[in-house]
Amino acid sequence: MSVSDLKARDLMLIDIVYVRPDEKVAAVDLLMVRKSLGGVPILEYKTDKLVGIVTQRDIMLSRFRTSIAGMSVSNLMTKNPITVAPNASIKEILNLMLSHHIERLPVIDNDKLIGIIEPESILYAVHKKISSKE
Repeated sequence: MSVSDLKARDLMLIDIVYVRPDEKVAAVDLLMVRKSLGGVPILEYKTDKLVGIVTQRDIMLSRFRTSIAGMSVSNLMTKNPITVAPNASIKEILNLMLSHHIERLPVIDNDKLIGIIEPESILYAVHKKISSKE
């Protein structure tokens, strides 16, 4: 198996920190800072369905436009984010991330969030694949 054979399931992080739509932006911001996260997926309460994603950049930019005091993350999130299936190829993943300028790509299986792909997780998987061939 070569690097070009890697799939989303090989690249994704599975220890996912997520938040709920009604959580306050300030609390989500603090969570991301404390856990060194650039963004978090937002899951619906009853179904755990992915409804959005919010990034540190989203929060930073919103501070210039409006007060975030008391604002729920649902008011700031990117709704219906681009996602991939577990069998998506590394080529498809890289094309999506580059063409849409995104750094976090949720992996969805049967309407459930099962992982998230970030540039660092791609680098780790590629490095692991290359190192195993030496």
